[in-house]
Amino acid sequence: MRGAFARVPAFALALALAPVVLPAAPALARPLVVYCSHDPDACELAATMFTRDTGVPASVVRKPTGEFYAQIRAERDNPKGDVWYGGTIEPFLQGAAEGLFAPYRSPRLADLHPWAQKQAAASGDRVVAIYRIIVGFGSNPAVLAKKSLAAPRCWSDLVKPEYRGEIEMANPLTSGTGYTIIATLVAQRGEDGAFAYLRALDANVFRYTQSGTAQGPDVARGEVGIGVAFVHEFVTQQLAGFTVDIAVPCEGTGDALGGMAILAGAPQPDLARQFYDWALTAPAQEIANRTRNLILPAHRAAEVRPEAARYASVQVADVDPARFGAPDERRRLLARWQRDIADSRRR
Repeated sequence: MRGAFARVPAFALALALAPVVLPAAPALARPLVVYCSHDPDACELAATMFTRDTGVPASVVRKPTGEFYAQIRAERDNPKGDVWYGGTIEPFLQGAAEGLFAPYRSPRLADLHPWAQKQAAASGDRVVAIYRIIVGFGSNPAVLAKKSLAAPRCWSDLVKPEYRGEIEMANPLTSGTGYTIIATLVAQRGEDGAFAYLRALDANVFRYTQSGTAQGPDVARGEVGIGVAFVHEFVTQQLAGFTVDIAVPCEGTGDALGGMAILAGAPQPDLARQFYDWALTAPAQEIANRTRNLILPAHRAAEVRPEAARYASVQVADVDPARFGAPDERRRLLARWQRDIADSRRR
């Protein structure tokens, strides 16, 4: 054995004893980037569950729909995100009309309710609806009791002088929730009637928040007496143990669809389609049930908790997404709100 060892040339022995240097491992691929306008906890849980189910790393950025719409437009020549997930659908439709999203017809589409399939077809498969939500009021009984005020039950209640400074709403320039409220009132009252109402209501508004998710916690904590938002924001607070009164306006209300789209020119289009398909499955659509953000899911087999199901059949105005999501109509209504409400508020 020693003789055999001695016959190994010195240079070969040196090579054999040298440390092995392997080629550098390729850098990890850029993670999927999800722009999320869903509720914050639903955004985080979606990313966690998607990674668990697929092994694909996902990074989530959360902003209101109005802010993401502006960002996606600004990034259209060099997209930073891959898929936009959740948030009211009108900004999605405006983006689709402007070519900001890539068409994709998911094999999961047939599993969805007709209202979701209809929306996908109407947008040329650039936007799909993933849930439905209802506009309503939430109020804090303790805050109102200190001022001997009853909880509002109708749109007509909100403009009563006794509610001056008691109401919080979302700014429609940055929030899809705020824009849905405008669309609801226009559908119910006509445009001039809606803006006359909004001017009267403005006298009672304490503040307009950037996001439509603020009203639930602000009402629950007693920072404001009344919030106007989607009712699931207030149901969330009830389930967390807060005393919040919820009402659907007696004159009828509006609803909105939550959207999803793949960004045109996305850095990771294959992963974006994988997320899209995953997000249309029943388990993914039941995420809201685990986060207490109770919505009406688009998947026909997805579980609907009773707290959400009770709002499924309320009377709603015909808030046509195609009309109110059209770019010119949305820009025009928001410009009028800026002129009639926001600008006059500064004076």
